[in-house]
Amino acid sequence: MNHKPLVLTAAVNTLLTKSAVPATLTIEQCAVALAMSMTSFRRKLSQEETTFKLIQQKYLNELCVHDLLTKHVNIDSLVIKLGYSERATFERAFRNKFGITPVKFRELSLVGDDKYTKQNLSFIAQNMPPLSDSCQQLIAEKDQDSFDLQRVIEIIAKDPIFMGRLMGLASRAIYGKTPNNIQEAIGRSLGINTVVNLAVVYAVKDALAEHVDQEVINQSTYAFVMAPKLFQMMRKSAGIKIKFDISLTEPMLVFALLGVLLLCHKSAPKHQLMLHSLRGIDDLGSLNHHVHETMDMSIFSASTLMLSLWHIDASVIKQLNHLDKVSKQQIKGTIQDELVLFMLSCLYALATGRKDLSELEQKAELLNLDGFSEVKAMFFTGN
Repeated sequence: MNHKPLVLTAAVNTLLTKSAVPATLTIEQCAVALAMSMTSFRRKLSQEETTFKLIQQKYLNELCVHDLLTKHVNIDSLVIKLGYSERATFERAFRNKFGITPVKFRELSLVGDDKYTKQNLSFIAQNMPPLSDSCQQLIAEKDQDSFDLQRVIEIIAKDPIFMGRLMGLASRAIYGKTPNNIQEAIGRSLGINTVVNLAVVYAVKDALAEHVDQEVINQSTYAFVMAPKLFQMMRKSAGIKIKFDISLTEPMLVFALLGVLLLCHKSAPKHQLMLHSLRGIDDLGSLNHHVHETMDMSIFSASTLMLSLWHIDASVIKQLNHLDKVSKQQIKGTIQDELVLFMLSCLYALATGRKDLSELEQKAELLNLDGFSEVKAMFFTGN
């Protein structure tokens, strides 16, 4: 992976910004404007792990949402920039995607100010129902010398609902052969650390069941519990040259998007905006950017707020804060950071029920993840 500045990507974005109608800008026009041959232009974009189509589509999506959320741009002018022939066509396409009109979407972004929204989210997190006894005990004992398979089984034996969930998850074809008992389910299929992480996920789901839209909480929970298996497959796809700190990366993947549920809490002043954004914004990076613009809190920072209250491993919280800076391009990321962000994009697609995976497929190809077709077949078929 190349960590040099994305000079050509920035140049293309500059050309799109200067274009009166960026939707009509072609790859040929860009190559000519930058005095490059088409072959060289494509090759250098590939070296920056992108394509002209990816850059333009992301730019147009960002332009649409950014102008609606943060600028009082005339919608008719926006329609032209986005390449629509008439306003009615744009409004119909926007409504089909976001489930709301552009005007209403803009109105929802103006509910409350950023400072109030952030304070409100902190209040909601601090007043969430406590995690289950079994979950709290697993977290408290996780780093003790006596914490082994037998001790884990003793703790969760007192929580038949959680035990049933683990057996059901381990019994799925995605985790291999059906276990005969909870010892096999944990020892052979899931692993102790995964069980602790999943205890938090299920505890959050139960705590927020009455406060978050049912579809959102169900789909999100499904994505969170699938994170360990996705990580396992992606590690294999990335190859042996890419080294992950497994004990740190897995909980990051499981917990990084928990903030979505906090932002969707029915008491949050902009939860309706969040619900429509989840439906309409395909790219996790774009969603994170716009949440920060309108709420002064990213998805990752909302997640760390919740995790800090539950005394989750401080190293996980520190790494999520690092990842937040990488996603905002405040600092350069490592190869592992970029792959983690890609895996989170996959989990976001899973959590929001995305059907069009073309951008993920292109990104996987650029990252040389030749196993993405297997991931797509396992996680997204029939989604």
